Amino acid sequence: MEEKQMTGNQDFNVDEALDRLEEINQRLAAKDITLKESLELYKEGTKLAAACQERLVGVEKELQIIEE
Repeated sequence: MEEKQMTGNQDFNVDEALDRLEEINQRLAAKDITLKESLELYKEGTKLAAACQERLVGVEKELQIIEE
């Protein structure tokens, strides 16, 4: 996933991010993972999770505006 997609712009796809988070979770659970790979995946996962949270907060705000 490209870095620009994780910045909360309009191109960000929450479904793709959640799929990637699932892949990361599965890889982190593997027995053959190195410490370096674990760290890189953890960093990527935290960025994705934060971007998902940011996008969902934005959607929530849009819904509040619509309801007013």
